Amino acid sequence: MEQMTPKIELYVTRTFSEKLSDTLGFVRENWRVLLKYFIYLMLPSALVLGFFVNHFWGGYISLIGMDNDFDHRKLIDFILTTGGTVIVGMVVYAVFLAMIFALIRLYFARSLRLKGVTNEEFMPEFMACLKRSAIYLLVLVMLVGVFVVLLSFLMAGSFMLNPVVGIIGLLLFYAVLVAVIIPLSLSAPVYMMEDIGIFRAIAKAFRLGFATWGGVFALSFVIGMLTGVIQSFTMVPWYILFIIKSIFTVSNDLEGSFVNTIGYTFLKYLACVLQCLGYLIAAILTIVALTIQYGHASDKIDGVGVAKNIEHFDEFDNF
Repeated sequence: MEQMTPKIELYVTRTFSEKLSDTLGFVRENWRVLLKYFIYLMLPSALVLGFFVNHFWGGYISLIGMDNDFDHRKLIDFILTTGGTVIVGMVVYAVFLAMIFALIRLYFARSLRLKGVTNEEFMPEFMACLKRSAIYLLVLVMLVGVFVVLLSFLMAGSFMLNPVVGIIGLLLFYAVLVAVIIPLSLSAPVYMMEDIGIFRAIAKAFRLGFATWGGVFALSFVIGMLTGVIQSFTMVPWYILFIIKSIFTVSNDLEGSFVNTIGYTFLKYLACVLQCLGYLIAAILTIVALTIQYGHASDKIDGVGVAKNIEHFDEFDNF
């Protein structure tokens, strides 16, 4: 019989190295299950998203190659393609969040963790998480949009008032943005792991995030470097094809070249799919790390782990 490693507990106060260790340990322990559902759900999603991303970059290259010969039709096509890419990207990310958090919730709820998990167990959890992930992304986009618009108006007013005041306002804008984004990153695990409303989850994320701001930042920074390596590796094929097309476009030498063939378009599409898959694979580490950080903050600030142990006190063998 295969010997299982000690279960990773969620609501535990951890050191920084323990957060990294548990993040990588979770992925290492459950990589087969993660890969299984990733192929089932995210590979088809990436095939669709890659189509839109491919057209988005195609429209972008067309725009930069217009020079003085401005074409309103190309601009409209680019705007429509950008809108379609954003919408499809949000749908794909909602499915991705639902998949990851469904597996995370099952891991902590089942005595065997994710070992032997069936589709009959996964699908109800996935559908519940999909509803919450859709609500989460819509509300988050709305709040971020309102926040950016308000700060943009304040910045514009400060520049009109005085250039020096405008520069100070710009620096303050970036400082506020960084200060807000760090605790806000905990809102996904708070909302997806707890049975509370979206606005309560965001408020709780700010409370826990500001209280452990340094830990969230440090963990996000290190995980960001790891995921950046993955994303860079999967982005190389697309980037090479993009540079080749840009060179031919700027030099106005597209006629009869390889970049004007169906073969090049198909290769660029496959490269876009690989790029999307690389981003999603890297995002698994990010989501798991933020969930571990959320569990750490919940125990450190609210003592959730201690409270849960008290609730199940009679289950322990006490002498």
